[in-house]
Amino acid sequence: MGFIDKAKQMAEQAQQKLDEAQKQFNQGQGAQGGQPDASKSVRYDEHGRPIEDPPAAAAPPPSAEPVEPPAESDEPARGDTNANPDPFKPIQ
Repeated sequence: MGFIDKAKQMAEQAQQKLDEAQKQFNQGQGAQGGQPDASKSVRYDEHGRPIEDPPAAAAPPPSAEPVEPPAESDEPARGDTNANPDPFKPIQ
């Protein structure tokens, strides 16, 4: 038997082993149920990370009065005089 004949025979044996392993794997997957449980659906954010929903009892009740955001002004807050300076504004 030549070298090429031995290589072909070994390739066929390897393919048979791969086919058997694939069949066993598929049978194991079928035994696990196959379909995910619809009651345990998972939501994902825009980056593909799973989002965990907090329990309904832990959520605070909605307030009756809407909360208004603070009015915007050009003056910085007193303790925040240099919190976010304008990088293009000349130094005085």
